Amino acid sequence: MKNCLKALLLLIALAGTGAAEAETLGKIVKKGVSTFKNLEVNGYVRSYYFTRRFGPSSTTKKHDLKAFSLATRLNVMTDPSANGFGLGATLLTAQSLGMNNPLPGNTDNSLMGPTSEVYALGQLYVQYRQPRYMIRLGPQMLHIPWMGKSDTRVMPASYEAALLDIVPIDHLHIYAVREYKFKSRTSGRYFRDNLYYPHTWGGDSSYGGQPFTVSATAPGAEGTLAFGATYANRGLKVQAWYLNFYKFAHTFYGHVKYTVDTGASITPFFGIQYLRQKQSNSMFSQQNVTANGLGGNVNTTVDGARAGVNIPHGNIYIAYNKVFFHADAFGGGQIISPFTNNYATDPLWTTSMLRGLVELGPGRAWKIKGTYKVLHDQLKLVTAYTEYYTHFKSRSNNLYFNATYSFSGAYKGLSLRDRIEISRGHAANGANRFIYNRVMIQYNF
Repeated sequence: MKNCLKALLLLIALAGTGAAEAETLGKIVKKGVSTFKNLEVNGYVRSYYFTRRFGPSSTTKKHDLKAFSLATRLNVMTDPSANGFGLGATLLTAQSLGMNNPLPGNTDNSLMGPTSEVYALGQLYVQYRQPRYMIRLGPQMLHIPWMGKSDTRVMPASYEAALLDIVPIDHLHIYAVREYKFKSRTSGRYFRDNLYYPHTWGGDSSYGGQPFTVSATAPGAEGTLAFGATYANRGLKVQAWYLNFYKFAHTFYGHVKYTVDTGASITPFFGIQYLRQKQSNSMFSQQNVTANGLGGNVNTTVDGARAGVNIPHGNIYIAYNKVFFHADAFGGGQIISPFTNNYATDPLWTTSMLRGLVELGPGRAWKIKGTYKVLHDQLKLVTAYTEYYTHFKSRSNNLYFNATYSFSGAYKGLSLRDRIEISRGHAANGANRFIYNRVMIQYNF
């Protein structure tokens, strides 16, 4: 209770003074580098208070969990010069400020791991850009389906990779990516692993609550090769990707979204998505790993649909996904997602704040979600309800609320966000009901 009060008092203090202090920090940093030509500096200061509260049916071994962190992200990038060359670097830090519970089993390690501080280079790349193509080499944050930055805690995930982006015609991008190493959102360095490796594998402080992993002596991951194409024009958005998570899964993913131009303030939209995965003799088979009590080759099929309507200041939609059950497949058709597993940051439209069908396994889900902005669009309100009907974990549901207030004027860049999700019916976390609460104050400079 004492740490909780300290955290709340600090959050209140940050709300009152964080903007001015972060603005000063931003001005100092920008002034310090202003002598360098074509240099851009930005970032944020973020405070994050995180709790998981379990219902009365929780097991005696399960405690309520909490964690606090004050984080900083500093980006330093050169604008592309006349010859097209550029550099980029991102420094990430996270500090608990002594406000995490020292008792074992009471601190939520998914926020920043079990340590009191983490430092990381989120990016350190060189790039060459021309009007119709761009090449980027080095540690970087990727923004592709199933390999995003997963920025839902205090530090984003990033990748040691090579990226090629070609624009053969307007509105069309063709990508090639080769990933070699991964830095999770709680790690300080890059490792040849992914989220299917156990905590502290090779010295990696990677935390996130993986439901199944390879052994601690497993060989390092061989990385990922990805090719993709995106097209966006006149309300139509299309993506198609092939991702080879070496020795984990050959993956094809695609989706189509379309917004109907009605010429009015109300516009309907709809979309479909599809995922197919295959892998024989996977790392799971080699390591005798099972999911949902089943081994075998990876064989996964997922489809989905979404339909809704945009209204002034908001939107509402309903979505559906199905993961087909394959009796002779690994996990009965388990989705293999090496960089979003248990992060709940995958692109499926029914994924909730804390889990989705990637985590729950074969089955189906539907979700209804609404967003509305008030107070001159400065207050964003979101609510959602999701039902899951799964083959191995039965039925569960999640109720979600989100309120984000973005300041203007002298405090522009400061935002306060509170996210709550109430989960019922799934006992894998030791309780039939538990509540996630994430309070974040952030100042972008």
